[in-house]
Amino acid sequence: MNRYQIVETAFGYSAVAFSAEPFKLVEIRLPASDLDELCRPFDEAYWRIDNYHPKASEIGSILVRYFNGEKIDIPWPVMDLARFTSAQQAVYRTVAKIPYGRTASYGQVARMAGLPRAARFVGTTMANNPYPVFIPCHRVIRSDGTPGLFGGGEPLKARMLALEAAS
Repeated sequence: MNRYQIVETAFGYSAVAFSAEPFKLVEIRLPASDLDELCRPFDEAYWRIDNYHPKASEIGSILVRYFNGEKIDIPWPVMDLARFTSAQQAVYRTVAKIPYGRTASYGQVARMAGLPRAARFVGTTMANNPYPVFIPCHRVIRSDGTPGLFGGGEPLKARMLALEAAS
């Protein structure tokens, strides 16, 4: 049964969604100010809230550190990339290598992932990224330098980029 844990960060409430046995990270929900809105999709899917699972709490602590302006390590062992195509995995692994405080365009990511001319594919893959922050899709921008779309909204993307630039 899937579960989720609420995490209070400096940017608002976030959620860690996971399967408990064996522990696997299912998704990360970016911070929101409305706790009901954050929880609604989980509640509608009958997921159980579990604010005490130790491994989920560890993931939550990593999120708190990130939103406090700290560089973090990616928890690869608990992230299930096998559910994605090899091309999607290449994009996710490439984006994860964009250094803290830096950005890359969709086209640059496509080329670095070995998928030249697949900038739109990169955009679609980023739009479906279940692990924002850990696979830092907020660091992927348009070729003209503008932020572009983001699941948490453009203001959150700008705020996250500013947080990293200030560190």
